[in-house]
Amino acid sequence: MTVMSMQRIGQEGGMDMRTATPGFRRQRGVALFVGLVFLVMLSLVAIVVMKDTLLETRMTTATARHEQAFEASEAGRLIPETVLAAHVFNRGWPNSWGGSVPDSAFDLNATFVHRPDWIELLDPATTSGQGLQKCGGVGLVIFYMPQACGVHADNYSYSPSDWDPSVIMTTCSDGGATCESNRKIKTTVAMIRDGVTVNKGSGAAQSQGYASIGVGTARGGSALYLQIRSQATVPGNGQAATIAQYKLNIDH
Repeated sequence: MTVMSMQRIGQEGGMDMRTATPGFRRQRGVALFVGLVFLVMLSLVAIVVMKDTLLETRMTTATARHEQAFEASEAGRLIPETVLAAHVFNRGWPNSWGGSVPDSAFDLNATFVHRPDWIELLDPATTSGQGLQKCGGVGLVIFYMPQACGVHADNYSYSPSDWDPSVIMTTCSDGGATCESNRKIKTTVAMIRDGVTVNKGSGAAQSQGYASIGVGTARGGSALYLQIRSQATVPGNGQAATIAQYKLNIDH
């Protein structure tokens, strides 16, 4: 029998030496197992990377919201510079806001020449619960005289979170006049009377005029000190609060 005849017989019998080898079958099984192990490891690495990426995204978003809230809080503390001088000078609030001072005397347009939108924002009648707040639910808050309502008395609480709000305003994050609720910024400002003192060189110091302004208290004036806490909440529930002392000179 020739070699060709033996090959033909092997083929006719359906025999294949590669498939008939047990070692070859075992090698194919190990390769599949190793491939599955690598697939699981790559999946775990991908999951860890995704979790780190999500964490960094959340941290970046939280930082951005905090910065936005901080800027809004700082902007809220500009209210005293705009309104307190006129309020103390006129000894009250304008009639249109529920006060006792004629609007012509208060001159809202001149007081808010740089922020005309605050005329509406501070008006307590514009939106329920917004604008200037009331003392004990009765009259509007005042700052030139001590108020015995809540913690607005002279001996107020030194816990800023307990201070009663003096002004509550809602604005839009894009600076527009109107916006959806998820784009609104709420700012709450509490202004607490912190005492009154005469200016340097007034009163008893007038005899030392060469070293000071050397005038009486009525002419030299006094200073009203306020503690101001401004808290802002921005879209996404970002919050920030700032506290500062404000000095208002009273020379009349």
